[in-house]
Amino acid sequence: MIKNPILSLALGLVVSALFGAAFTWAGVPLGWILGAMAGAALYGNTVGLSGKTRYLRRAGQLLVGAATAGVLTPALLDTMGGLLPAMLAAAIAANVFGLLLAWPLAYIAGTDRTTALLSSLPAGMAEMASLARQVNARTEVVTVVHTIRVILVVLCVPVFLGVSGSGAPPVFDNGGSVAALFACFGLGLAFALVSDRIGLLNPYIIMPMLVGILFVFGGFPIARMPTPLLIAAQVLIGFSLGARLKRDDFARMPRAALAGVVSGLALIAFMALAVAPLLATLTGTDLAVLVLGTAPGGLGEMIASAKALGVASALVAGFQFVRSFLTNMIVPSLLLRFTGQPPKKGNSNENP
Repeated sequence: MIKNPILSLALGLVVSALFGAAFTWAGVPLGWILGAMAGAALYGNTVGLSGKTRYLRRAGQLLVGAATAGVLTPALLDTMGGLLPAMLAAAIAANVFGLLLAWPLAYIAGTDRTTALLSSLPAGMAEMASLARQVNARTEVVTVVHTIRVILVVLCVPVFLGVSGSGAPPVFDNGGSVAALFACFGLGLAFALVSDRIGLLNPYIIMPMLVGILFVFGGFPIARMPTPLLIAAQVLIGFSLGARLKRDDFARMPRAALAGVVSGLALIAFMALAVAPLLATLTGTDLAVLVLGTAPGGLGEMIASAKALGVASALVAGFQFVRSFLTNMIVPSLLLRFTGQPPKKGNSNENP
């Protein structure tokens, strides 16, 4: 293992970028994300990663949030508002089905029901792992199951959408302000640093988008994110995913890994094959948007996937944020019911 953390991360990023380029050249869907994930996993399990990846993940999230701000328009914001009932319905459906999965997950993983509940609900890995520590649940099982689910989502989305090719879609000049785009990134970072300290949800993605909404309402159109920066965001997101795939963790907990695969595929299939088509019929929204929007993955991963596949990333972000927010609102009350003790407040804000 390379002991210098900066050098270790830098080399890992280079490997991830090379794998991402190779996957994209080969026509693999979501090639930059999946290639970077594969490269990071290979590098981490052979050479070893000695640095912390969360700052790289946050950088990717900031880029994704700013890129989403670049597609916002008044008409799109109106559409998002009109879809709020559908967003709530999708969030409730995901949580109810996730709750039902807690029982078979507990049996397969051989763990207690509190750990199973924290593992099966479609919330962020960091939030659920933090709660697991506070209620004496098995944090390592929660981490493995959530990691597997998010990886499966990223792998399955292209299959459900029936797409091919993985490069970022062409970026057209929308006449927006480049200064406004950089402001979304810079101000988003400043607000995210403050928000992270007070425990707000997913600030490194949400804050650049909120700044963008203010610009749009103020009549200042935002330029689209340049393609190289979109690619960089995808590589960073993929790298952070691949860094979690540690061979030793899965080897130590084969039952938890199996439970993660079974429960993850069940939840993904339910949302993509039942909930998304139903909402598409009821709302007239593009099915691709709903498949990505209702997928039980991380906010950053799903928005980055939407950008890579040319799907309306702002609508996807709306669905993902509502589900994540609702899940993290109901988890404390569910824990009270299951454990009889209130969870302590935590400060983890990053999705899986």
